[in-house]
Amino acid sequence: MNNLSYDQKIAEEITSQIDAQQTDISDISWWDAPVFAVFWALILVVFLQFFSRYALNSSIPWTEEIARYLLIVVTFSGAFICARKKSHIYLDFFHLYIPKTASRILFFLMDMISAAFFGYAAWSGAALANRVGHQRMISIDVPRGYLFWAVVVCLAITALVTLVRGFHTLRRPAP
Repeated sequence: MNNLSYDQKIAEEITSQIDAQQTDISDISWWDAPVFAVFWALILVVFLQFFSRYALNSSIPWTEEIARYLLIVVTFSGAFICARKKSHIYLDFFHLYIPKTASRILFFLMDMISAAFFGYAAWSGAALANRVGHQRMISIDVPRGYLFWAVVVCLAITALVTLVRGFHTLRRPAP
């Protein structure tokens, strides 16, 4: 008879499931390097904020604003990783019940609509960056335009990756 408590049994089951899972990193590309760099910068800034606030009892003023801006850049740069990996969300139902050629055309149209959306978002972001990009950040004397242009570049790359993927989907032969 096993004398483990219910919580210990659950913890052992979760641990064994985690140990059994294989980590697949074969789909990591050089495209992911800038996103990982920004992500690690975000981790370091947040750690610095945490350490200064709770260990030194004196918060560093610029860490909160920079962490917010780095999170914005990580979010939008993650969008082109999702576009490259084809992992943006979409309705994956109708194509199962229609012919393969129609399914390919449907995926092509979804990619074109997504590319148009990301392209329009990039164009709107460029207009915003041109209009208010000269404003300075509050805690450090750097123009906010750098943040706006980083988001615009990420959206433009996402639009291009989605556009190229759409044409690859259309040219691919039906299975």
